[in-house]
Amino acid sequence: MPQIALIGPGAIGGTLAGWLETKADNDLVICSRNSFETLVVDSPFGSLTSSPKVITDPATASPVDWILISTKTYQIEDAADWILPLSHADTRVAVIQNGVEHLANLSPYVSADRIVPVIIDCPAERREPGKILQRRPVLMTVPNTSSSSTFASLFPAEGFETRLTDDWNTAAWKKLCINSGGAVSALLNQPANVVREENAANIMRILTRECIAVARAEGAQIEDSIVEEIIAGQASATEGAMNSIHADLVFKRPMEWDARNGVIVRLGKKHGLATPFNEMAVFLLKALEVSYAKS
Repeated sequence: MPQIALIGPGAIGGTLAGWLETKADNDLVICSRNSFETLVVDSPFGSLTSSPKVITDPATASPVDWILISTKTYQIEDAADWILPLSHADTRVAVIQNGVEHLANLSPYVSADRIVPVIIDCPAERREPGKILQRRPVLMTVPNTSSSSTFASLFPAEGFETRLTDDWNTAAWKKLCINSGGAVSALLNQPANVVREENAANIMRILTRECIAVARAEGAQIEDSIVEEIIAGQASATEGAMNSIHADLVFKRPMEWDARNGVIVRLGKKHGLATPFNEMAVFLLKALEVSYAKS
């Protein structure tokens, strides 16, 4: 029976926890800042209700086989407090976060051979602690390794697809192309399909093209056609659907502007590439965050 600890039961982590709880051969503990008694995930396959074990103090943790980190990227230092008490010699750590810096963010705390970086596509919204709305099935992309295959086996077959890739760098940058344009929804406080308006679509196109240029400089293989694929996907999104950075804005939480747009600016400078629209997005998102933090 695999022993699993999930750190960060937000929209993504809560969804994963709900599904992990459906497998009888999993022994799951949720590591959270706040305790809750019931976890409810309203999924496309029905409502998943469980009463998971939740702990709030790293001092009460015991070693497990798998640590799943699904916090926001800016919370990685807080998540790291759990790693030592949850680890034994063979513990593996799956990092399920936005951006392209999974290994870099965790390398101060865990050796690279123990890390499985995970790209996830899981449109979900946390309505309140322990209550999640999952809009579509889950797709996870991981490097093609034996540890990744074991990670995939933790989840049920229904509602999950896990892809093994020999080019994780390209897969991560493709996801970032999608996420970078999500700044448009946050800045306009409008759902994903706001790109049906041509001005909004054009801004998203420029943000994405800047991301593509930096991705290629970082060795990723990205086709130009992804731009219009992203626009079409956003335009056809469910009415009212919010990406995570937009949801954080609505609920006045800190936003992942650095992992989604700031990294493009930072790595663009490294390669001598101008990224003015992503730089503007970072400036405006930071300003919005500061404004509601003061309110």
